[in-house]
Amino acid sequence: MNYQEALEKLEKLYNGFRNPGSFSDEFYLLYGELEEIITRFAGRNKVVVLNPDPRGHNIEYPNYIDACLMTDRGWYRSEGYTQLLKIIGKVRQHAKDPSVPQVEYSVTNLVRILQRFRECCQHLKSPLEGEPAVQDMLWIMLRSHFDRLDREETLPKFGVKSYRPDFGIPDLRILIEVKFIGPKTDVPSIQEGILADIPGYLNDSTQYDSIIAFVYDAAHKLRDSRRFIEDLKSVEGIIEVIVVPGIT
Repeated sequence: MNYQEALEKLEKLYNGFRNPGSFSDEFYLLYGELEEIITRFAGRNKVVVLNPDPRGHNIEYPNYIDACLMTDRGWYRSEGYTQLLKIIGKVRQHAKDPSVPQVEYSVTNLVRILQRFRECCQHLKSPLEGEPAVQDMLWIMLRSHFDRLDREETLPKFGVKSYRPDFGIPDLRILIEVKFIGPKTDVPSIQEGILADIPGYLNDSTQYDSIIAFVYDAAHKLRDSRRFIEDLKSVEGIIEVIVVPGIT
């Protein structure tokens, strides 16, 4: 959907928030349609709703809007209402800005492209060695799909430490951070490096809202990448973590 269509659907959801007693299946379906754009502009948060039954488990939601829809507690409704208003403001700005392409690029499609990385490497004559080689391959893949794609050299410096992410897709407001795991790489340092960069990448002075971490495991050190992925995805601002086993 384009930004104008997204704005109309968000405003319809907003009207439901103003009259929570009118919530019906229609609003839950509407949220499903908007979930991707809500995640892009709000990021993923860890919103924990306490279970009133001490014997039960607390429930975790990705944002306050979701928490508001799934619980009838007033505090979450207030936070969800505020978060939705902020998203509407951002989308309305995009819809009115003639410099912003009105085709709403999909985060889902971006993730799908990145997940094809290993398949695209199958016909290389030699294995990828080092992070620059992985970046070059990603550039070719991403540039064929996105008109606006910034690389490290053209991205602005972020923060006082002059952070420079590897790729930026302005139309999605997403940064892509690339990491390479070689024989001498300390895996915990990869996580620490990604986490250390987030405050510089995502703040009110930048045009980016979220990060995708792309890790090429050339040395096959991540035998079970699930924990690695879950730990990073639990951090606010990181919307996806893709680990690709290296081709030898």
